[in-house]
Amino acid sequence: MTIPRKPARARQAAARKRTLDALAAESDRQLDELIRRRLALPLEKRMNFLRKRLPGGGSCL
Repeated sequence: MTIPRKPARARQAAARKRTLDALAAESDRQLDELIRRRLALPLEKRMNFLRKRLPGGGSCL
């Protein structure tokens, strides 16, 4: 007795879903890695977007 096969379209859809799931998992992993790298930086490098430039060449938070 042979095992019935899925139609080609169903196999392609399943393969596409596996690929998209793998890409989503990799994207989540890379986001976690980015957050981990940023949190490992010292506070002054992590929060540099808060700095405001002052007239005369200084800066403050």
